[in-house]
Parts: sequence; C-alpha cells; structure tokens
Amino acid sequence: MTDNNHGLARVEQIKRWSPVWIVPIVTLLIGGWILYWHFSHLGPEVTLITENAEGIEAGKTTIKSRSVDVGVVESAVLTDDLHHVEIKARLNSGMEKLLHGDSVFWVVKPQIGREGVTGLNTLLSGAYIELQPGNKGDEPEHYQLLDAPPLAPPDAKGIRVVLDSNKAGQLNPGDPVLFRGYRVGSVETSAFDTEKRMMTYQLFIAAPYDRLVTTNVRFWKDSGIAVDMSSAGLRVEMGSLTTLFSGGVSFDVPDGWELGQVAENQADYHLFDSQRSIQDSLYTNHIDFLTFFTDSIRGLQQGAPVEFRGIRVGTVSEVPYMNNNIMQALNNDYRIPVLIRIEPDRFIKRLGNFDLEQHLHDGMKQGLRASLKTGNLLSGSLYIDLDFYDNAAPYRGPAKVVGYEVIPTVSGGLSQIQQKLVAALDKINSLPLNDMVSQATGTLKQGQQTLRELQTTVDNLNKITASPAMKTLPAETQQTLRELNRTMKGLQPGSPAYNRLVGDMQRLDQVMRELQPVLQTLNTKSNALVFEAKPGKDPQPKGVKP
Repeated sequence: MTDNNHGLARVEQIKRWSPVWIVPIVTLLIGGWILYWHFSHLGPEVTLITENAEGIEAGKTTIKSRSVDVGVVESAVLTDDLHHVEIKARLNSGMEKLLHGDSVFWVVKPQIGREGVTGLNTLLSGAYIELQPGNKGDEPEHYQLLDAPPLAPPDAKGIRVVLDSNKAGQLNPGDPVLFRGYRVGSVETSAFDTEKRMMTYQLFIAAPYDRLVTTNVRFWKDSGIAVDMSSAGLRVEMGSLTTLFSGGVSFDVPDGWELGQVAENQADYHLFDSQRSIQDSLYTNHIDFLTFFTDSIRGLQQGAPVEFRGIRVGTVSEVPYMNNNIMQALNNDYRIPVLIRIEPDRFIKRLGNFDLEQHLHDGMKQGLRASLKTGNLLSGSLYIDLDFYDNAAPYRGPAKVVGYEVIPTVSGGLSQIQQKLVAALDKINSLPLNDMVSQATGTLKQGQQTLRELQTTVDNLNKITASPAMKTLPAETQQTLRELNRTMKGLQPGSPAYNRLVGDMQRLDQVMRELQPVLQTLNTKSNALVFEAKPGKDPQPKGVKP
C-alpha cells in the first residue's frame, strides 16, 4: 500500500448473482401459474333467484345435471329489497354449453304430489339443484330457481296449446290431458290474463299424440263426477279413474265433424264446462225469434232447450230479453219477452233441404204456439215447447218487435191445468145445486113418510094373520099372507134393511147440508178450490126496531 491512499481501504461492489434467490423466484412463478391455471379453468358463475332457500347451503349444495355433479353453490344471501334470496353458484369448467336462455334450475327434495313421492334419495344426502340444459337463447343475468321440475322439457317433441276460460280454479298444473280416456299430456301453467280478463291454461301434448290436436277439436273440463240437474232431468257422469279425484281436461272432435288440419303450436282454444255444452256450441247458424209469455218464467234459464214434441230445435238465448224499445204497460196484460234461437242444423242434415223459416210461418197460421213446460219437477226447470193448438186464438199482435219475428204463445203446464180446473168449477157452479138439495130433502121426507105408512101396513097384517078368521081362509091365501108378513117384518124398525135405509138417508142429508157452504163459496169465488178464499165477515144481528 502506498502513501497515496493515505491509509483508507477501498470497497469494491460484487456484481455476481446469488443462487439464494432461485427458491423465491421459482415459488413465485409456481404460485402465479397456479393462480393463472385456477382462474383460467374456473367455470361460469350463475345467479339464481328464489323465494326461499330452504335446504340450500353454501359450499355444500351441489348442482347436478342427469345425476352428474356440474357445480356447487358458493353463497346464498338476501337481495337488497329483502324479498328474495340470491344464490351464487359456480359450474365446473366446460359447463358453459349447458347455459342458454331456456335452461331451467329447480330444487330436488322430498315431495309428495299427485304424481307420487319424489326425491327420496335426498333424505340422507340433502337437497341439490338440478340443471336442465337449454339449447337456444343467450344466457340471462339470472335464472329463476323453481321449487318443482317443469312438466315437459323445452326441447320435448310435442305441441303446446293455450286454453281460455271464464272460470278460475278449473285446472291446476300437473292435471292430465286425456283423449278418449287415455293420457296424452299435462297442464303446464295456469294464470289470469288481465287483458282478456280470462283464465289461461297452457297444455303440453307429447309426440306422437300431438297429431290428434286439429283445428276442429274441442277441449272440455273432465271432472271426476259431474251432476247436472236441468230441464232434461238428472244426469250423473263419471269420468276415468285418472280424473276421479283431481280432474283434468279432455279433447276430441265433435260427432259428425271432420278432423280438420293439424293445429299449430301455441294455438288458442276455449275450455268448455262439459262435453254436452260442446254440442250446443256447434250450431252457429240460427234464426232468432221473440216470444212474450204471460206466465211466470221462474225456472227458465239461458241455454234451456226449445223443443217441438220432444225434438230439440233450438235454444233459449236470453231470458228475460230487456230492450228499451219494447214498451209495455205494467198491468195485468204485461208479457215477459224471451229471445230464442231456432237452429236448423239440428235436423237439416237428416231431412235434407228443409226451409224451416217458411214452415214456421205457415205453422203459426195453423195454430203453432210456444208454451212453457216443466222439464224437472225437482229443480223446477222449464223449457219452451212448440206445438199446434186447435183452440188457439188468432194472433193479433205485431209480426216483428225490435227486428225479431214474434212467435205467439199460450199458457202451458200448470197454467193450463189451472184454467181447465177453473172452467170445470165454473160448470159445477152453473149447475142448479140448490134445487137439487131441496129436491133431495123433500125426497128424504117422503121416504120417511113412506116408512111410517109401511109400518102401519105391517101392523095391520100382523093383526090379520093373528085373527081367528085367518084359519077359515084357504091354505094358499094363508101361505101368501104369511110370506108377505115375513117380508114386511124385514122392513120394519129394528130390521137390518130398515137400519141401512135410514142410515143412508141420514148420510145423504148430512152430505147435502155440508155441501151448502161449499156451493155458497163457489158462487162468490169460482176459483176458491185453487186459491184460498178470504173468510167472510161474521153476521151482525139486526137491531131491535123502536
């Protein structure tokens, strides 16, 4: 060392790389690779929305598709509005192809329904989420988690139809769809359409039975047991065992109709209440008439039949038919208007070319009248009967009222019986019953006088037969007098014949006396036997003359 360094040490920097840094660098690279591999192989995240997260546990509840694990639930928290549950789930890598717009998620857990007991395998393993893969549409932001599986997959082969009904609660999801008693589909959804203000039901009919749905089919509610009490009588119908407890819907082509074309998907149909109501809806061609009844229309309902001697020719359209242009005075002659429709298709197919309207016009001139008849005594249902009446009064009213032709009417049913009964009572009232009673009383008095004279004759005969002169008479005369005496003894007081004769005369006198108040009531009111007569005033004694 020289003096130029002034005794100071020189420090030189080592430029060599230390092998100690190899371990942390490699660790960092491996960790980065692991993180990259982890995030690069993560499956898609799915958001599920449900009302209740019962049985769902984060990190434990799995997501399966066709019994294969495809993911797991990561978290389950309440939404910001606190009304729903938001479930975050992570699918396995490569499961992106399962997610489409029509994919469906639902919870599988033990349930008891109309199809039986399902989900028993989850009693030990716990509930899980089933994923039904879709095949069309983009993946949405979130899916709705259902409580039950869909009745038919979105890609299932078949047809979906929509039914509308005015009544709610007729069908429920899962109810069977039947064709002639054989199950071919199910009811998928039921909802209320606020725009149509009607209930709508969506049905799915699986292939190959979808070809049974044509443009001319009709759907009706198939109840387990249906009881109908109408003017046609009491009718009880029992459906198949499938619908005995839960009900369902049936469809078929009405009798006499062509099959029609195969229906399109999402075609609209109307749900009828019963199969019988379908037949009534087939007759769209009709001729409307107006009838005016003086009888009570209680029991006559819309849809009641219009018959001609037991053959149905039409239907009651509106009862009563209220129109502001029909002016009537509210008096004893007030007539209730009823609108009916005559349906020629009910019998034109059997009779061929038949001008029904002309026949009706000719029939009115010959005494064709409409009347109310009782169809069911238990329910009091009425129907309208068309028939010819020989004693029908000529119709003097207008031929048309508010644009409808008028069919004349007559009183029918109980009203006819009442009129005939009143007519019979009038005839009885016109009989000279007072003279008959007087003559019967005089005859009774004459009979009593005759009996007294007969008793005197018997006493005289007894004296003659007991006298000594009787022995001097010839034997034949004596025998004749003895037989006459025996005969007269049979008619004397105390004998059976005498007692019967006196009893008959007394009963006849009693009947005549009891009949006098009835005759007096009929004289004042001829229909007292049908309608209760008001009691008369008690007789007032006359005052003493001053």
